[in-house]
Amino acid sequence: MISRLAAILALTTPAATNLILAEERPLSTVTVNWSDEFKSPGACVDRATWIISVIPESVPLADLSRATLVSGTDKVEARVLFVDEAQRLCLLEAKAPIPHLTPFSLAHAEEMKGGRKLNCLTNRSACLTTVAGKDWSHRGEQFPMPMLRVRVADPEEFCSSGTPLVCEEGKLAGILTGQKCEEKGEVHAIPVSRIRKLIEDVKAHNRSGPVRVGLVFHNQSSTPEVVEVKVGSPAERSGLVVGDVILSMDGIETASLDDLVEVIHNLPAGAETPVLVLRGLAEKSLTIIPEFIEITAVAR
Repeated sequence: MISRLAAILALTTPAATNLILAEERPLSTVTVNWSDEFKSPGACVDRATWIISVIPESVPLADLSRATLVSGTDKVEARVLFVDEAQRLCLLEAKAPIPHLTPFSLAHAEEMKGGRKLNCLTNRSACLTTVAGKDWSHRGEQFPMPMLRVRVADPEEFCSSGTPLVCEEGKLAGILTGQKCEEKGEVHAIPVSRIRKLIEDVKAHNRSGPVRVGLVFHNQSSTPEVVEVKVGSPAERSGLVVGDVILSMDGIETASLDDLVEVIHNLPAGAETPVLVLRGLAEKSLTIIPEFIEITAVAR
């Protein structure tokens, strides 16, 4: 079966790194006008009126509440629903649906492994991209969650903030931050797991932020074995006990403590989350409901 993205893209030669869209314009991307001077690409997610983007560094976040969405000749005003100020990740809601705009499906987080082939999609063209790895820090800066590090065939044209990363099946895999790495052609991207959490949090709670589960692990071990369960925590209510080894959470294998920390960072608050543990010699399936640590921001 021909994938959705492959059906609308025409490949050029390797020397010409762009992929030209056969249709008049992409069905799932827009241009976000933050002001007369500053713009960024945006991706339609979850519903026809919701757009996610990364706000360019030059745009002040203070009092930012509006933007204009542009798709071809269509222009629609939008309000800011939520801004993650640390990553400048923004969710906007258009006052009215943009004609012919279709929300992206979201890729599975566990598929974003090194070597995965993607495309940077912006305006009427796309650019071949490859996942190079995952970074918890960069140039001395610690990230609140790991960022995808991707290699872009045409970085000068396709590395702007907000550029959607799309997998071969046409699903949204992430969104570029515009922050380039030391290696030429490498740029960081916010992974799809963070985008999914933001969407689910805002839908359910009108805000987003970090969650807690109430588990403590050995800080000198890479194995996600529970050494303490906090009293009154989601973990205690779920039935987790000391000695449990977390094999998977939210359907994602957690072979190491780093894997588990990443999954927990991206859990939506209040969502029933499956947990598979090794208890003694047997596996046991549980359900945990993470909760917000504190109110960190309010949707506007």
